[in-house]
Amino acid sequence: MGKYFKYAIGEIALVMIGILLALQINNWNEARKSSIKEATILNSLRSELMTSLKELKHDYEASQVFHQSTINIYDYIQTKPKLVDSMYSDFYKSVAFNYSFLKTSAYETLKSGNLDLIKSDSLRMLITDIYESGYQRIYKKIDTRRNAARLLFPYYQKHFRSILKGDSISGYKRLGIPNDYDALINDPEYETLIYEARAGRRGAEGELERTINAVENCINQINKYLKE
Repeated sequence: MGKYFKYAIGEIALVMIGILLALQINNWNEARKSSIKEATILNSLRSELMTSLKELKHDYEASQVFHQSTINIYDYIQTKPKLVDSMYSDFYKSVAFNYSFLKTSAYETLKSGNLDLIKSDSLRMLITDIYESGYQRIYKKIDTRRNAARLLFPYYQKHFRSILKGDSISGYKRLGIPNDYDALINDPEYETLIYEARAGRRGAEGELERTINAVENCINQINKYLKE
């Protein structure tokens, strides 16, 4: 009986070891599959963020130009210089804008049920903050009164006419020609609108800059994480 029990215990031990090994192999396979999925998702997100980063930088450069135009116009109102052709470009740019088309399909796929695949809490929070906060703040600037172009355009329609000057070789310029320049730079309503537009431009520019920095940081963190 002693030999039998020893044999039985040995068999049971072998079976348990076999089960534990099988479970360990299964867990290892599942972890490997999860890591592959995580890497695939992060690569898709990185590609999407890089595309959006180009869009954001383009919009930021344009925003700087439009912001400077509103600053220039506010100076015209204060100093009341003689009207010259170079001012026409500022008048037109004061109502120009760029609408950001930021890609979110990879994030939406991730958010639909795979967000927990990203094992790093800090990286997951960084990604979520960009899509749920950074991008949304930019869209809010576009959709609210702080949109300088939307704020100024009704006034612009009444007091300016737009022309296209140039040719296909040297390039075209869009210009805003005041109907009555002297009345324009002495109009308190226009001064108030330009003042508000200048503040709106500054706010939008700052939001773009913050989001660009966040996206660049996120891309760097993804690169670092994937190399670990």
